[in-house]
Amino acid sequence: MSAKHRDPEYLKNARIIRAQVAVKRRAGIEVTCWRCGHPIDPEQRFDVGHRDPNGGPGLDNLAPEHRYKTARCIGNRADGGRLGAARQREAKSRRAPAATVSPGSLNWMTKPLTIGSFYV
Repeated sequence: MSAKHRDPEYLKNARIIRAQVAVKRRAGIEVTCWRCGHPIDPEQRFDVGHRDPNGGPGLDNLAPEHRYKTARCIGNRADGGRLGAARQREAKSRRAPAATVSPGSLNWMTKPLTIGSFYV
């Protein structure tokens, strides 16, 4: 779980969205996925997703979405995994390459340095 999903404001607002969905489902009102615009089956579990991944935890940025991939929707878990993998690849590519040390470059450290008859 990412830090934005542990944010107290997100947790509070996600509970509000879930309660709104529960009320609609009990009333027989169709709940639509914000990603694809198609209905979420009443028996199907759903996620509370971010309309804009960088938009913050406000109520205006949260909406119900398909949890898993359907015939018409990529689903939150599949899309979130894809986005997370892309972010990790990008972070790895920005890291400095590991330093390479040739085997002979450290030999000077093992030999005592002498100046005249004194060891340094």
